Amino acid sequence: MDLMTVAQYAEHRGVSDSYIRRMRREGKLVCDGKAIRVQASDNLLNDVTHPLRGGDRTPGAESPAAATAGVLSPSGGPSVQEAHRRERLARARMAELELGEQLNELTRTKGVERAVFTLVRQALNSMMNLPSRLRSQLAAESEPRKVEAMLEDEIRKIAEKMQKDAQALFTGAPAEPAPLQQAAE
Repeated sequence: MDLMTVAQYAEHRGVSDSYIRRMRREGKLVCDGKAIRVQASDNLLNDVTHPLRGGDRTPGAESPAAATAGVLSPSGGPSVQEAHRRERLARARMAELELGEQLNELTRTKGVERAVFTLVRQALNSMMNLPSRLRSQLAAESEPRKVEAMLEDEIRKIAEKMQKDAQALFTGAPAEPAPLQQAAE
């Protein structure tokens, strides 16, 4: 039905007759004489009424056309109801993220990326400085096995420090490094 009386339209929307008469007086309905154009008025009301109270409030009473009409306004953008729904959803998602962060279940990635970069940079610097730190000791040593043991010892120290720092990063407190296996001689 394309045209309805005030009483029919009020029943269609699930609101009182006085509410529909007031909407008609305020120019918020599309009328043809005393009759109300249903589709055009539904679209208009869906975009101008209070997002939580406007329209048919009974569950399942909405027609399929009215259900899809509430998503977009006549101008093509989201309706007031859809915009309000999106805002509530965004607030709920933000609250979940904040709760996860407070419970230490979530963390901001920028801080983690910066900390991991620092750990890796320190390890690389230690490895790059290895020749200058061991130069005199290695030059004085003529036995290859002792040279190899000195290098392994320094590399092990760097790895243990990196492991300890990584564990501290993820647990928030310094942890003892796990023993590394020594190479078979």
